[in-house]
Amino acid sequence: MKFREGPKEPDILSLVFKTMVWYDMAAPGETVVVGVSGGVDSVSLLDILARLKPRFALRLVIAHVHHGLRREEGEREFRFVEALASRYKLPFEAMRVDASGYGKGGNVQARARRYRIRFFEEVAARWGAARIATGHHRDDHLETLLMQLLRGTGGLIGIPPVREGRFIRPLIEIPRSGIREYAREAGLDYCEDSSNQKRTYLRNRIRQELIPWIRREANPAFGDALLRFSAISREEGQWLDRLAEEAVERALCRTGPRGETHLRRDLLEGYPRALQRRVLRESYRRLAGSTQGLSHVHLEGICDALQRPGGRVHKQFSLPRGIRAFLEYDEVCLSRRDLWKAAPYEVSLIPGEKRRIPEAGMVLLAESVSCGGVPPRGGEDRECVFLDVGPTPGNLVVRNARAGDRFRPYGLGGEKKIKDFFIDRKIPRSMRNRIAILEIGGKIAWVVGQAVDDRFKVTEETRSMLRVQALPFGREDGTPGRRIRQIKR
Repeated sequence: MKFREGPKEPDILSLVFKTMVWYDMAAPGETVVVGVSGGVDSVSLLDILARLKPRFALRLVIAHVHHGLRREEGEREFRFVEALASRYKLPFEAMRVDASGYGKGGNVQARARRYRIRFFEEVAARWGAARIATGHHRDDHLETLLMQLLRGTGGLIGIPPVREGRFIRPLIEIPRSGIREYAREAGLDYCEDSSNQKRTYLRNRIRQELIPWIRREANPAFGDALLRFSAISREEGQWLDRLAEEAVERALCRTGPRGETHLRRDLLEGYPRALQRRVLRESYRRLAGSTQGLSHVHLEGICDALQRPGGRVHKQFSLPRGIRAFLEYDEVCLSRRDLWKAAPYEVSLIPGEKRRIPEAGMVLLAESVSCGGVPPRGGEDRECVFLDVGPTPGNLVVRNARAGDRFRPYGLGGEKKIKDFFIDRKIPRSMRNRIAILEIGGKIAWVVGQAVDDRFKVTEETRSMLRVQALPFGREDGTPGRRIRQIKR
């Protein structure tokens, strides 16, 4: 069978086979979940894959979703695909969706698509399928390109032949007319979806009105031109993506315990804006597993903040899939958790005993020391201090900062809010609520690792001292770190 469009069109089976090989859509012996709605595209896809199955040694599983949006039509489609699976002697997996679960307003089609994709992935997991095949074709690709262009979503990607290495589109090179011709000549029955004619959907208006107008009034070969342009953009985009992966590795400071990504802000700010967007997109993909839903608008907001004059400010952005981006003094962090919120904690500290502070990631040890009138001397350190606690030191409490906290940083000569102190020190907001504060007798004595309160400094008159050591997890045995900090007048 030949296509109607263009001379010397290849046989459709041969073209689909070459497409699958070219884009590495299936390996010999793999299981493929085939999404079948009952329409001409998915029914033709199933028939073609069934014919090509011996050449790839594939195992096929049919998956169908009754979305509950067109009840009578949807029920006919459900029974039709069920019978189709029996005719092809293939496993049949189906899901019925309660239409009330879509809620009111918004993009119902997008929510239905999420239900469908999630179900296909569940079926793939049950059957150990490496691939999920859908019936998207050349005209779907063209329509999607125009939708992206009109919406300004950034990048003319359209529908890629393979997405995330799992979702494959074997018909992506075949036009709609070719698929309908194949179905007619193969004698395939299929269902007509009435929603494809509704003008309420942008895709339908593009298909029924915009594309015919462009071909009639501007360029009869418009489709080929746009697809060529998209292919060039995709190839250049793939090259830029490789550069972005390298740039991510250069900018990567660390990864957090839940997979969050911490990037050096200075390097990110120095990248060209085009590379900034791709670095952020790649960092998001590594955390979310996909860039689905991440729009150009999301990325531009972060890039604008990175290039804003007037110094580095703290700012956060909400991204799809529950991910947030945090801009701090030295880092840009992508995380699923709110790094700027930490639960309050408060524990007692008993001299002579080690106290683990998981929230601060450290162990504290306090010991009473007699100085005999000679205060300790030496350099400074963030891990250990000597404090003048007097003959009756009072209760020792370790907690995190609270609203309104004030203390007298040693050497400053006055009182300061903890919040202002953190800002002056350029301490990232993600760390502020986790930093431990040692309180003695109801007064802040040490902002651990940062500053001692002037009221607890060691002087020539000091007789009773408290030595407090803060060790990061992993060095609880007291392995020496930096020099001991010794505060004296």
